Amino acid sequence: MSLKIVRQPTRNWLDLPSELTANILYRIGVLNILLSAQKVCTAWRKICKDPAMWTIVCIDAVSDRHNDIHYTDLCKHVVDRSQGQLVDITISGFLFDEIFRYIANRSSLLKRLIFVCCDEYTNGIWTECLKKFPLLEELSLYVTPASKEAIETAGRYCSKLKTLKVNQDFIFWEGYYDEEPITSLDEEHICDEIAMAIGLNLHDLRHLELIGNTMSNEGLEMILDGCHHLESLDLRACLFIDLKGDLGKRCLQQIKCLKLPDDSLEGCPYIYGNNGMARNVSVEGFESDMESEEVIEDESNIESEEEFDNESDE
Repeated sequence: MSLKIVRQPTRNWLDLPSELTANILYRIGVLNILLSAQKVCTAWRKICKDPAMWTIVCIDAVSDRHNDIHYTDLCKHVVDRSQGQLVDITISGFLFDEIFRYIANRSSLLKRLIFVCCDEYTNGIWTECLKKFPLLEELSLYVTPASKEAIETAGRYCSKLKTLKVNQDFIFWEGYYDEEPITSLDEEHICDEIAMAIGLNLHDLRHLELIGNTMSNEGLEMILDGCHHLESLDLRACLFIDLKGDLGKRCLQQIKCLKLPDDSLEGCPYIYGNNGMARNVSVEGFESDMESEEVIEDESNIESEEEFDNESDE
């Protein structure tokens, strides 16, 4: 008996609606779009150059490290492609001032801003940049130091801000590392500056995460006094607060969703070793990588807009 071969119909990906193609391409990430997908054909190149493709962006210069890519230039290129339509950006492993200023000057529609392992900012940068985000609804800083200036500026210029996350790892506590288990807490590490700034300036917050913050009970009380609309509060690894007495009862009464200092950090992005990033890797190490000649010596893989425009149709 002879076998009959049934040929499956071939699928032409170019027949997909452009909206569906854009959705698929978005899922492969910024690097794959710029280095590969946009070079496949004219139709895909047109989709990849559409500003609507770049309204939500995530650029991870830590776990997506390519030694021949200058990530600061890549991020600037992506911001330019958005043509002012960027509303949500996550960046990790960047030197802070330059890229923050670039985003602020070109993204007035931004609603969500996430910095991960970004350091070395100068005085005044928060005021200079945050005042240009009047629509900002979420500001998240993971292993990125905040400042009193940042909180005060957000309260003054970002009236729509509803979510604030300032989540730190123990690397920001000098002398406290995982290889040296914490057996006692030195009060010299207590700092209520950020907590007090939040309580005094961000009265409309709904969601607040302060993982690893070194505030005391006094700082927490300032938050509860000033942020009456808080629905969720994450106090994991806030090891200098004591919730055994009336303060703990007040938290339970005032906050719908409360995470306690001793609750597990599992599932917390960028701190517990999730999302591809190792926990307790020094920011200084990231900076030296970013500045090394090996990283920035070849920028040929990120082509200019003129080069895209001059490519012949396929």
